[in-house]
Formats: sequence, C-alpha cells, structure tokens
Amino acid sequence: MVARHVGIRTALPSQEDLEKRREHCSVDPRKLLELGADVGSQVRILTTADDQVLYTISEAPDEDPDSTVRMGLTARRRFGTDDEFDGVIDSQVPHPTLSDTDAEELGEFVERLHDGASATVIAIAPHGGDIELNTDRQAEHVASRLAALGASSWICRGWKSGNRAFESWHITSDETDPGSFPLLGSVMSRGFADAVSFHGFKEPIVLVGGLAPVELREEIREAIDDATGPEVVVRVATPDDPFNGDSPRNIVNRLTAGGANGVQIEQSLTAREQHWAEIAEAVARVYETRLRRVPTSWVDRARTLLERVRQLVRRFTRSG
Repeated sequence: MVARHVGIRTALPSQEDLEKRREHCSVDPRKLLELGADVGSQVRILTTADDQVLYTISEAPDEDPDSTVRMGLTARRRFGTDDEFDGVIDSQVPHPTLSDTDAEELGEFVERLHDGASATVIAIAPHGGDIELNTDRQAEHVASRLAALGASSWICRGWKSGNRAFESWHITSDETDPGSFPLLGSVMSRGFADAVSFHGFKEPIVLVGGLAPVELREEIREAIDDATGPEVVVRVATPDDPFNGDSPRNIVNRLTAGGANGVQIEQSLTAREQHWAEIAEAVARVYETRLRRVPTSWVDRARTLLERVRQLVRRFTRSG
C-alpha cells in the first residue's frame, strides 16, 4: 500500500455536498494515481499524533498543491477538531497482518474472511468489534451453523480507545469499495445465492431490509420475533425507512447474483447486547431451511459437472 503526506483543508464553497458528508473527502487526481486509488475508494487519514480515521473519496478536484485533501466540518470533527491540519493519507484500509487480540490492543481495524468455497450464502458484518457490538459474532455464528452447506462470512472489526471505534472506522454499506478490502474483493464476483448483513443502529427496534423478496424478509422477521419475545420489536423495512438497505449499491445486495437476494438486519443496542445469539440462530435456521429447500446454485452445479469431467478425463487417460 502507499502513503503520502497531505494537508487536510476545508471544503471549497463549490463543494456543498462534501461539506455535508462526515465520511467523505476529496483528493487531487494526481494524488489518487500515486495511491492507486480512485473516486469511491476508501482511505485512511492519519494525524501526526497517529490517530487514524477511514474516509471515502467522493470527489477528485485539481488542487495546487496536489497534496491538498479536503473535507467538511463534520468530517474533520471525527478527529475531534474543527481546524485544518496536516497528516498522511494511506491506501491501506484494513490492517493486513494483526490478530484480533493485537488489533484490539492497538485500536486497529482488520478484515476477516471464512470462505465456504461455494456460492450458497454469505453472512457479513462490515462494522464488527466495537463499531457495532456483536454483529461480527452474529455473522460468524450463521456461517458456522451453515458450514456443511458451504456458507461463507466476511467481517471487519475495529476498536479505538475512548469509545471512538464507530467514529473512526465506520464506512456506509452503500459506499463499501471491494477494491479497498482485499478479502471482500476475492469473493465479490462469486454471485452468492443469498447474503445477509448484521448491523447496529440507534432505533429501539430490529429492522429487516435489503433487496431480497419481501416473503424472505418476512420469514426472517417472524423467526427473530419468535426467538426474542415481546420485548424486541421486529418489523420489515418499508421504502420510507432511512436504513432499509434497498440500494443496489449496498454491499449485501451487490454480493448476490443479480443483486436480488440481500437481507440487511439493523438492530438496537439492547437487541445486540441481550439477544445477539438468538437473533443469529433464528436467521441461520431460516437460511438452513431455504438452502435445503432450494436447488443448488448453478455455480455449484457447474463446479460439480467440471469435477465429473475431470474424473472422466483422468479415467480415460489411465485406460489409454
């Protein structure tokens, strides 16, 4: 990965959208070329005090000097300042080598993939660790429960002292760039039959959204409702819900074949603290029934056919 010294400056008057975006920054196109990044990529911004925050590059205006990086007030406040400052921009997003224990101790951000080597289902948690509590455990549970059916999981975990993990490491799911997350990029083109993502939000409910058919989302809602009892309100997202997960750009939808079978589960802190395991198990049961009911995906059928062809070739080669 590549790092460069930059000056963090205020957004220009013409950058009205950038001024409003707490997770966005603009970078000169020449600097993007040096970084091997592009508009839409994620980057780390580091200060001289070694504080680090993730941003999405949303604009690429020509700057003089080209080391100028711009962001709005709310974006700079993720570093706890209203002022301009000097720092470093780095194209490395998740740390590539740290264990979870070391990452937690150092206040770092890491990426994990369990590849079930099939295109059945993937459970994801882009905001695990202390970013959105227990969501990573839920994704891991689903993949573990469905391991015999080829399930995969993709997880990011982040920690930061002073309860700043969310402030430092959160990237909106609609903007998650597979090119910035190497392990995610390695499975992005697989076209999973199903994908489910676990999230946390401030609303006092559990919201089941995504672009999957409403029948599947309702089945998941019922399973979670049965598992958690009356103290947890669970409902299917509507088009008016701001966290309904129905954007085609949402990473859970993009992971599925045709973008058609992503499910996003937003959960209150109470639900994640007190019922994370029950919710994960309920979701796993729905997908277990679905996978045993639905024929194997065309990808897996193709792999099976290819292996049979290879066996026949080997057999005829030996007999000849």
